[in-house]
Amino acid sequence: MKKVCLTVFAASAMLFSAQNLTAQEVAQTQVEVEETVVQRAQDDFTQIEVQELPAAVQQAVERDYAGATIAEAYVKEHEGAQKFKLKLTTADGEEQELYADAEGNWIEKDKK
Repeated sequence: MKKVCLTVFAASAMLFSAQNLTAQEVAQTQVEVEETVVQRAQDDFTQIEVQELPAAVQQAVERDYAGATIAEAYVKEHEGAQKFKLKLTTADGEEQELYADAEGNWIEKDKK
């Protein structure tokens, strides 16, 4: 009787440990996929500190999006000019993505 109980216990332990390993592998794969998606989403922009933004861009945000804060800033060189991608958090908590040139002019998203 002891052998039967031990056999059932060992088989159960192996079954649960195999399921746990599979779940860990799936979770790790999902993290890798999410990291790849985030990297592609940046569209060749390089993240910079918000303080590195030109004063004109910061003033444009203050002027046109009062109460919003710049959560993240990115820069990209295109045809000899800098293009900035900004991720804002508005006063009501919404997130917004904007594009601007170095002079603080807003750029349409589809323009590179």
